[in-house]
Amino acid sequence: MLSPRPTAVRVVPARVCGGVLAGLAGAMGVLLALPASWSDYPDRYPGFRLGLPWQTPYPSMLPALIAALAVAGVVAAVRPAAARAVAVVAALAGLQAAGIAVVARRDWWNFAGADGASHQRAAAGSLLAAVLAVVAVAVVVVSVLLYRTGRGRQRPLRWQVAGGVVAGVVVAVVVPALLCAHWYYTSVTAFGQFALWWSLPWGAGLVAAGTVPDSAARQTAVLSVLASVLLAVFCLAAPTVFGFGVRLPD
Repeated sequence: MLSPRPTAVRVVPARVCGGVLAGLAGAMGVLLALPASWSDYPDRYPGFRLGLPWQTPYPSMLPALIAALAVAGVVAAVRPAAARAVAVVAALAGLQAAGIAVVARRDWWNFAGADGASHQRAAAGSLLAAVLAVVAVAVVVVSVLLYRTGRGRQRPLRWQVAGGVVAGVVVAVVVPALLCAHWYYTSVTAFGQFALWWSLPWGAGLVAAGTVPDSAARQTAVLSVLASVLLAVFCLAAPTVFGFGVRLPD
């Protein structure tokens, strides 16, 4: 039996997309590091501080996602042959970062009202969160372009397509419902936050794992979802990472 022909890659576009991804990851890191992305409560009340995890509404998974995006961009630029697998990693990380930013845009106002940060800082933080969401969406777009630089097809079997789609839809809907039941939340807001943070990116990853026409990309999608799940578990089990916490709905 002949081995499948290796996937050809348009090298220059792949390198360009990789460089753009790395640049977008850097921009996200800068936005996260800006003072307006952090509470001004310690400045207003010297001697009193919020708990270490609550200095920003962003969870501790966000820096890890930004780091993953930066690495993905560098890998794509240096090794274009891995373009499709890298594109899947970047797209799922970008999708999750966008969901986190959308939730943070709302949470900044709750953060100011409940925890002592000024409303001016809340307005600035909410605006930065919106910009962060736009940058993360740009990451997803560039990831799609990066994926398209690959050539060759290794189409999945029908049962893989069906299994991926069904699993993705189930995870996207059932996971937030189970989390709401576990924490006794009844609001649509809580369901939406869990979906944006976790279940929608995981569901999209599972759909990709069953449908994209590249076996390496499908395997990478499964591993990316698994890594994201482990990261979420870490965030819930160890919420005292300096400056970051898992801010569940009030």
